Amino acid sequence: MRGAVPALLLLLLGACAAPQPELDKQAVLQDVLDSYRASLAGMQPTSAPVLPRLSGAPQSASQLLGQPPEAVRRWLGEPRLRRQEGNAQVWLYQGPFCHLDVVMDREDRAGSPLRVSYAAARAAGTERRTEAACLAELARSPAP
Repeated sequence: MRGAVPALLLLLLGACAAPQPELDKQAVLQDVLDSYRASLAGMQPTSAPVLPRLSGAPQSASQLLGQPPEAVRRWLGEPRLRRQEGNAQVWLYQGPFCHLDVVMDREDRAGSPLRVSYAAARAAGTERRTEAACLAELARSPAP
């Protein structure tokens, strides 16, 4: 038993010393910056103008801002999860490699329609994914 412990330690140390793939640090930082900018673009006031309707999936989460629920459903289908938060609704879309958070609320005047006020897409897991690829994946995903 005494000889097994040093042998196990040598095996573990050998595994730690195995060469690790080199990360492209600049590409990783660029991905983080692009994701951060996309998240900031999604944080707009509810009075954002309604953007023109797109024929395909949106290329960025910011294109959802100001849109009514019907437009979001037309592009992405039904959300996997939906919850009510006061006058707002929070929708969550999930694909195999991507998630999208959408918040819809009303302006402070009576009878105002529900509109997207925040939208943020993010990769799920370790695979690198652009926001456009994420949204295209969600648009192709079947409804829950």
